[in-house]
Amino acid sequence: MDKPQKHVLVAEDEAFLLSMIRSLLTKNGVRVSTARDGQEAIDSIDKDPPDLLLLDLLMPNVDGFAVLQHRKKKKLKFPVVVCTNLSDKKNIIKCNDFDVNEYLIKSDMDDDQIWNIAEKYLV
Repeated sequence: MDKPQKHVLVAEDEAFLLSMIRSLLTKNGVRVSTARDGQEAIDSIDKDPPDLLLLDLLMPNVDGFAVLQHRKKKKLKFPVVVCTNLSDKKNIIKCNDFDVNEYLIKSDMDDDQIWNIAEKYLV
């Protein structure tokens, strides 16, 4: 019997990066849901919780910290990898308080790094 397809939610408002990550994950056999802002991410989590969340912090309407707060309030345990341009210690520490598994700076990310990290949490 085939194992169920893993599901990743990508919450990212930058269209090019969202498309690139979706394409990379899909190519590797992962089912991908996308959200362009934090409210879409929260709605998606409530409807179909992912096996992994790739989360931008700076998004329109509702930010990534509100998504992290929602996950904590609901006591959801799926891993979260933050992908952001915020590199200051204050935000990294704040994410640690929400049990974020990895914190990546977008300008340093490449396809291999994204896939290696996703694969680590989807095994």
